[in-house]
Amino acid sequence: MEELVHFVESPETSTLRLNTDAISYLGGAFAEADDIDIKLELLNMIKQHSAFVLSTSDKIISRSRVRMKAVN
Repeated sequence: MEELVHFVESPETSTLRLNTDAISYLGGAFAEADDIDIKLELLNMIKQHSAFVLSTSDKIISRSRVRMKAVN
C-alpha cells in the first residue's frame, strides 16, 4: 500500500518558494536575452522580485521572533 504524505506550507513559505521560482526564471531569461533593452527590463524585474523576497523574509523572521540581522 502506498502512503501519501501531505505537507502544509504557510502562506509565507509558499510566497517565498513561488517568488524564488520567478527569480530563477527571470535570471534564465536574462542570460538568454540578446537585446539590451530586454536585459534592462528583466534586470528591473529581478530587482523588484528580490526586494519582495527580502521583505517577506524579514516578516517571517519577525513573526518567529528570532533575533537575526542581515549581513551586509
